[in-house]
Amino acid sequence: MSSTPCPSCVVALNQQQEQNISHHKQCQDIADKHSKTVGKNCTVVENGRVVVKPLPEVNTETAD
Repeated sequence: MSSTPCPSCVVALNQQQEQNISHHKQCQDIADKHSKTVGKNCTVVENGRVVVKPLPEVNTETAD
């Protein structure tokens, strides 16, 4: 025997799902923008201290 959910429960669940999807898209957009603006870094030890240095940019395009 299956029960059918009440209409107000369905509306609440649909709204929650839409909010979750919207939040996920916003987080993905932020992550995409962040990955495009932040270069790759490497961690090295200099004089006994940990230092984060940017890696040199590598051109991935091939010359024609």
